[in-house]
Amino acid sequence: MSSMPQAFPQASTWHFQAGAARLSVRAAGFGTGELPPCAAEAAVVLDLAGELLDALADAGLAPAAAWLWAGTADTPDAAGAQASWCGAEAQARLTLPWALLRAQPQAPAVPGLQWLPTPAECVLAGWQLEAAELAALEPGGLLLLDGPPARRLRARGEAAGAASGEPRWQLVARWEPPLAVEAVMGWGTAAPALPPLCQLVDTHRPDTVLARGRLLPWGSGQALRIDATTPWT
Repeated sequence: MSSMPQAFPQASTWHFQAGAARLSVRAAGFGTGELPPCAAEAAVVLDLAGELLDALADAGLAPAAAWLWAGTADTPDAAGAQASWCGAEAQARLTLPWALLRAQPQAPAVPGLQWLPTPAECVLAGWQLEAAELAALEPGGLLLLDGPPARRLRARGEAAGAASGEPRWQLVARWEPPLAVEAVMGWGTAAPALPPLCQLVDTHRPDTVLARGRLLPWGSGQALRIDATTPWT
């Protein structure tokens, strides 16, 4: 086992990808120098994270040979679950697509991998609202649910999946602060109680909140009582 220290003050970040998965690795001795980085150095850096790559392959998350060097320049965070890892000779930041994790019945067995908390929400209902119905939303009004609240937990980053068949306009309850990925994926960690306030959101633009309010009994079902609205454009 290497006796290399765990501090990496001069290390550069090396970026790799395997399909929709992303991996950023920092290793001692591979910092910014006079010569530009090259693929040979990238291969050595990736090999220093070999324990992680092997564990990901064993868990069925990404073949060890699938990782390709994507350069050293800073890149925007990819959509998906974020995790950190620290080995004997390297540190890494991993991003895996939500759909890949949804296919896992339990938490993948990847030693040393620490999932980072993620913004989460619970989907309660959905509608295909027309422009006139959206314009009619106003404080004090009601939006009737078609049935009992669905209570489907997801990461906020998964909302884009609604574009493939789910209703575009969805009623969600959002937690603050972020939740553990294990709770969001249903890997044996229970989520806290639902927040009392709900938001009507556009899944094409998940950060766009059209209305806020609370659920209340209405007839034999429930309805959203709207407290505030934001004009839809």
